[in-house]
Amino acid sequence: MGSRPLPNCKYLMLALDHRDGFKKLMNPENPNLASKERAIEYKKQILESLRDKFSACLIDEDYGLPAYKSITPPITTPYLLPIEDTGYRNEDGERITVVKKTVEQLKDLGASAVKLLVYFCPNSKSSNMQIETAKKIVQDSHENGLPVFLEIVTYNSNLEDRVYNSIKEFLKEGVKPDVFKIEFPGSEQQCISVTKLLGDTPWILLTKGTDYSMFCDQLEIASKNGCQGFLAGRSLWQELLNMKDGKEKEIFLKDTLPSRFDEIKNIVNSYTTQNEISI
Repeated sequence: MGSRPLPNCKYLMLALDHRDGFKKLMNPENPNLASKERAIEYKKQILESLRDKFSACLIDEDYGLPAYKSITPPITTPYLLPIEDTGYRNEDGERITVVKKTVEQLKDLGASAVKLLVYFCPNSKSSNMQIETAKKIVQDSHENGLPVFLEIVTYNSNLEDRVYNSIKEFLKEGVKPDVFKIEFPGSEQQCISVTKLLGDTPWILLTKGTDYSMFCDQLEIASKNGCQGFLAGRSLWQELLNMKDGKEKEIFLKDTLPSRFDEIKNIVNSYTTQNEISI
């Protein structure tokens, strides 16, 4: 489809790029004891469970990519890779994105798109730095023929319009990714405001680890009011990492997880006639 996603399409995507956070879910008391091999195996199981469901997946280089490549028969669905390092650098309580890779490196790894996560607090000391990081990654990605999914996660603010205002700051400085991946904007009216603000630029919902049923409620409100899909992660699969019983895991992977993905796909499909798109 070329380097740019289409504005009139929907995005039904799996998020599985978690790294340190994934190990914390595997072993909350001592994440360092969670082995790389086990993390890869968990991600392989999740990918296999949903391989026929998602239009694209977001995976990481450390665990997700080896899992993706180990599956037979091979998954042909395209994948995004994160360009930032796991977590963030803390500077006086502010969260600074650390870019780990170049766009060229992600392209060499087979990525069909770039994902950049930016923690953002409007009017903070780091806000301009975060915006400039996003601007550079968007420019580099487009020069290399790859679309960009910009994920904005707000912090240190309880204002209802914090998501809207954060997006507005990026747009004001000329940052226009191909897709905005954002938190639930907060209400029906805020969803409408975000849709109007973005015009023909699509926005999709992230789960942020919320309870699955709550995410469904958020997705329904968002989809009614302009959201064009999701990049869904922890809310779908996080319970798996705490299950001890083999039979329980088997049922979750065979029935629960695919049913959940079907349900959220149906929510999006109920409110849009747009074409499902890959990347």
